[in-house]
Amino acid sequence: MSAERVCAQSGLLVDGDTRLLTDPCEYYHPATQVQAGCGRLRCESCKAWVRGGPPGLGLKANTKVDLRALHAAPDWTVLPFLEKAYAMFNRMRLYACTCRYWVAQSVAPIDNDHEIESDPDVPWACAGHPVPQLPLSLGDLRIDAGTNWTQLVDKILHGSCPRDLENKDALGAEPALWLAWVYAYLRGLAGADKLSVAIANRLDDADPLVVGRVLYFFTRFPRAQGIEKLIAKAEADVHRVALGYPIPEFPPAITLWGAVVAAHHSAPSEHDALDARIDALAKKLLVMPRSSLPHDDVGPTAAIEFERQRKSRHGWDADTLKYVLDDFARLRNSEREDVIGTALDRSYAVFRDEKMRRFVADHIVEIDRAAPGRWRQAMTLLSDRHDKPAQGHLIVVAGARVVQARLATADELRAWIKQRRSSGWVHAAWVEPLEAMIAKN
Repeated sequence: MSAERVCAQSGLLVDGDTRLLTDPCEYYHPATQVQAGCGRLRCESCKAWVRGGPPGLGLKANTKVDLRALHAAPDWTVLPFLEKAYAMFNRMRLYACTCRYWVAQSVAPIDNDHEIESDPDVPWACAGHPVPQLPLSLGDLRIDAGTNWTQLVDKILHGSCPRDLENKDALGAEPALWLAWVYAYLRGLAGADKLSVAIANRLDDADPLVVGRVLYFFTRFPRAQGIEKLIAKAEADVHRVALGYPIPEFPPAITLWGAVVAAHHSAPSEHDALDARIDALAKKLLVMPRSSLPHDDVGPTAAIEFERQRKSRHGWDADTLKYVLDDFARLRNSEREDVIGTALDRSYAVFRDEKMRRFVADHIVEIDRAAPGRWRQAMTLLSDRHDKPAQGHLIVVAGARVVQARLATADELRAWIKQRRSSGWVHAAWVEPLEAMIAKN
């Protein structure tokens, strides 16, 4: 069984409002943005397969549970120690093996930090999911050795839904999610690579929604076959990498830069020629003037309108809806002001490669001059709490250049240090030399 076909985080335990998988070939892959409970959980203690019950069925209070009888019973509803839960708990789902049970009242991974009481604490894990056998049917899609992948991609883009994912917030058929879902479902088969190549071939489509969905796919699966087409596009037309393509499936407008960053982040330790191109492209864009990179959104519908359609379904009053949408607009506008800089402090995992972080430290002056004020985002990237102390000194290297080039005032630098230090992200060992340089200059 392929190691890739295992539910992330050992699998999800899901409440009664979330789908519990019944197809043994389907598994939870976070890149698909589709949460689903693993249907192939196995107990490491008793070695039994874990069973998940129907929504809303729970344990009777003050009643002894016979776990072996529970696990063996074909119909849990007739067991004397189970009952339909009170309405306030109708979202629960009961799980059991022969030695343990768990009541899930939310969606949570089995691998977790056990910080709150509702975090699963069970000796269970996904046992892996088999590769599907061809031919197979997924809704109105048929996949076999002779599948025309160009036509299949087009069919999904035009609304074909292989399976009901029970997504209550969906705005239509959601082709972007389906392209990702089908790719994950087919992993281990040659068809997965053929599918991703066919998706990449739609990159130059005249429909901005299609382009956005192609970019979305490769931000979720940045090492899929076909990514080289996106990198070549960015190299050939570097001034268009910050253009945004809003799609209803995903709130932020998707950019080609986002695909470049995702590909850089997922590079293996041993780089090949394509990885070298991705690295060079990212470095080039980090120092390219922000003014030379159009940040317009392309498409018939703005991201804020898609969000309005989503939130309008909640039945909120006009004032609440306006507040939520205004907050959404502020966040998205701040991201769109400088998509290159936003990537620097968006996540500790971005540009985690030691050589890239050394590049950021050594070229922070050029990075800031490309977009004045970007020094903060670069310093924030270098001050993350991971990989310390191996890379912690880089904030001193970068900070020295910020001070020497007078990219920031003493008050601005001290404010940045205070904010990062108060949240535990700047190691005390690096604060003293930073403050000494500020005082000296």
